[in-house]
This record gives sequence, structure tokens and C-alpha cells, in this order.
Amino acid sequence: MIWQHHHRPSVPSTNQWAMEWLRHTMPQGPVLFTTDHQTEGRGQRDRRWSSEAGRDLCMSLAVPVQPHWNPTLVNMHVALAVQDLLSQHLPDHQSPGAIRVKWPNDVLVWHAGTHHKAAGILVENVWRGSQWSTAVIGVGLNVGSSRLSRSYPAVSLAEAWHVELSPSDLAQDLAKRLIQRLNGGVEGLMEDYHDALFGLGEPRTYVVHERTWQGVFRGVNAEGQGRFEWTTAREDEGLPPSEWLASSEVQWCW
Repeated sequence: MIWQHHHRPSVPSTNQWAMEWLRHTMPQGPVLFTTDHQTEGRGQRDRRWSSEAGRDLCMSLAVPVQPHWNPTLVNMHVALAVQDLLSQHLPDHQSPGAIRVKWPNDVLVWHAGTHHKAAGILVENVWRGSQWSTAVIGVGLNVGSSRLSRSYPAVSLAEAWHVELSPSDLAQDLAKRLIQRLNGGVEGLMEDYHDALFGLGEPRTYVVHERTWQGVFRGVNAEGQGRFEWTTAREDEGLPPSEWLASSEVQWCW
């Protein structure tokens, strides 16, 4: 199912490596890039994604784009593929709701009374002229590293679930799940994605355009925008009580 698999002991970024490889090659099928140690991993909004050598999953999958694909729906497929993978290793004492997708595509797992970030996704697109030719799907998954001592609310699977898993085996499994999902069409995709969403319908605090608001996250449309209903009074400032926003406009307050 995977056309090629390239592995290096260490790279700055698997997405960067894949993008450089694609400058010289037109893939005929999915190509997997993995490393034991990613030294300059990137997440959404150019944030740094850290990993521990040999203990975490760092991979990118370059996939030729099909004519009917939509970038927003590809992101949804990827997040759900990661959720599918983690569900296979969920301990018996945890419910399926222990794994959630934080819009747009972070994956959280339940630990010690709250959800913590376990995986991050960065999808970058390659264009040849005006044609979207390839999607480069980068996934970082905290498998066996130490996370709970850090300030950001992250956790590894070893810490949350007391499991020992092989990052290389997980990479192969996830690549297959990604390909299956992307080739499986979009029927039921929006429903599955909304069922997986973290914080849906819950009053929370958000920062939008450097202002702090109380509101409720109601869902996502096919263009990837999130709908928010604000409980903080906004009418006096001429601001709408509800609106659709891009994920880059919204910061979640933990």
C-alpha cells in the first residue's frame, strides 16, 4: 500500500525532508518518511514540536492528491486516522471519549482528570503551477517520552496509559490508516469528526484577535471554520453574538 518508505536516524523535520524530496520527484503513490529523532519539528502556526530520540513517532506521509479532495476534509481524515490508531491501544478502563480531537487537528488523551495533548498534525500542500499535486501529512505522537513535567498540558501514551509501544510500528500502522481513510470518501466524515471534537458545546474562554471572550464552540463547516456563540456581552461594541472563525484566529485558554 505504501509505495516507498524512507528512514533516517535524524532529520530537522520530516515534513521539510518530504517537501525537499518532492522538489525533485513526482510520486506515483504514497511515500512515507520516518526518523528516530526530529530536531526541529514544527506544528501549527510555526510552533515548535519537540520529541525525544527513539521514543516518539515522527513521520510524514506524502500522498498524491485525488481530484475530489478538499484540504479541510483531508485534515479531518488525518485527525480521525490518528484517533483510530490510538483507539487500538486504549486501555480497558478508558472509554472511547478518552481520545478527542481539538479543532482543527490536535489529538488529546484523557489523563488524571483532564485531556492532554498527545499528537500534533501539520498538513502542507505542494502545488505544481495552479494544481494541488501532493499533500504532505506530518504527524508527531508522544509515545514514550516524558511530558508531564512540562508547562504545556501534554502527555505521552506511556505516561497516560502505561503502555510500551514501538514508534516504528505505529508509523506503519498509521500510514495504512491514513491511506484507507483518504481513499474511503467523505460520507459520514463530518459526523465522525464532530463526534470526536473536544470542547464541543462547553462554555470556555478563548482569545480572538487579542481579546478574551467567554463562549461556546458549536462546530465546524466544510471550509474548516469554527462557529462560536459568545456569552460575553459584545453588542455594545458592535460585535456579533456569534460568528464563524478560522482556527488561526482563535486561541484556546487552558
